[in-house]
Amino acid sequence: MSALENLLEAAAKQLSMPTDVLKGGFILTAAYPLCIFYALIPANARTLRHIFSILASCTLYLSLFSLSGFIELMAMCCIVYFGVYAFKSNSWMPVIMFYYVLGHFCVRLFIVQILSDSAKKFDATTPMMVLVIKLTSFAWNVYDGTKDDKDVIPELRSRAIRKYPGFLEFFGYVFFFAAFLVGPAFDFNDYREYTNGEGVFSTVTEKGQKKNMPSRVWPTLKCLLGGIACMGIFIKFSKSYDYSVCATEAFATEWPFWKRFLFMQAAGLAARSKFYTAWLLSEGACNLVGIGYSGISPKTNKPVWERACNVSILGFELAENPKVLIDNWNMRTGFWLKSCVYLRMVKPGQKPGTLVTVTTFLVSALWHGFHLGYYLTFSMGALYSMVGRTLRRNVRPLFIEPSKWAPYKPIYDFLGWFMTWTSINFIAAPFALWALDKSLAAWYAVGFYSLIGQIVIYVGMEFLGGAKFARSLWKTTGALSRAVSEDAIARVDEDEKKRK
Repeated sequence: MSALENLLEAAAKQLSMPTDVLKGGFILTAAYPLCIFYALIPANARTLRHIFSILASCTLYLSLFSLSGFIELMAMCCIVYFGVYAFKSNSWMPVIMFYYVLGHFCVRLFIVQILSDSAKKFDATTPMMVLVIKLTSFAWNVYDGTKDDKDVIPELRSRAIRKYPGFLEFFGYVFFFAAFLVGPAFDFNDYREYTNGEGVFSTVTEKGQKKNMPSRVWPTLKCLLGGIACMGIFIKFSKSYDYSVCATEAFATEWPFWKRFLFMQAAGLAARSKFYTAWLLSEGACNLVGIGYSGISPKTNKPVWERACNVSILGFELAENPKVLIDNWNMRTGFWLKSCVYLRMVKPGQKPGTLVTVTTFLVSALWHGFHLGYYLTFSMGALYSMVGRTLRRNVRPLFIEPSKWAPYKPIYDFLGWFMTWTSINFIAAPFALWALDKSLAAWYAVGFYSLIGQIVIYVGMEFLGGAKFARSLWKTTGALSRAVSEDAIARVDEDEKKRK
């Protein structure tokens, strides 16, 4: 064990936190000096930039994990690179690559989580999770690049890869150091535009004038300081407010219900702070190196830094429904699931059904591993998503203008936030506890409040006439004109988002 590892292990014991978590935070912060060295490489020295990324990622990885693990990642990437190139126009290619990459990863997860029964929260499978997203997206984007634009799903056209990358460019992308350990897993075209100085990264305007990228100081500091603050919250409260307490007999029998309920909310917030820390620190590194830049907002005429954003803390914590909640959490993974699973299962002209939703959540669960708690969380998440969808379709229009109930929308929104926030803290318990018995014990201790609530709402709306009754009120309240379709509701959502 190196002197650095000894120091980090001693610090972890002092702070009463897992050593691997502290090591992960330290390595994420250590990426910042590498960003400064990367910025010194001339913009036109693209090959050198690719090589720097590969070597930097190798250094970061080996500071935490084994050489054999890194070789395994390299081998998996080589198989995808040459396999996609050989069969890029074959419609089965992206499907086979998806099964191969996810299957390979699942085998690794099974070995780590089940056979070795590892208790680590941050191990060699973490950067592999990011590579799964990058490699499967790459396969689909290359395949889309062999088709005409009219045959590509409209929202994915800009991601289609028309020119196959060279070996170094590809590895520079998959091993891009600023986002290698925990993401975000942006698309290949983002990386190509960045390294080639194209699109928003171009240093020349359309009129041939020179331009500079906006200052990176505040976008970087905002994420760095936010990440450090979330790390402080995790260190301070994760031990006192741990989901494991919810699974104890004393918690279920000796604590009053109101105290158990509030404790579960605090445990959920403390558990999320670890993810906030990792994503904010990684986003800050991407902003420092410049790849997080998204361009100038046409509305505010100010620079936007969203390309590397993986979470909106306020958006998530203040979400008023499941859709907003999901849209603000692990955004790049959410987009991966949508672009590589959800949209690929829906035939043109059709709407996604229950099977598509359940399959998407199942893939997300497999991507996380084999702890049974994950499957409780994602099964509950699928149900929660369906409940949210039926309420949005049938009840929400009653509180949108020109409905005469529109003045009561703040009350509707508050109730939606309360149900959403308390539900996610309930749903996330098995994700943190892993074991089936502990997960069920934690849920039992709080009376299965969210599970029972979601089932009652879904059955009542879909099978006992609740949806039909809600729609009967549309005309009575004057809401029918704005509730003719889910698309109309989506437009209202977009208008509200723009106003905020």
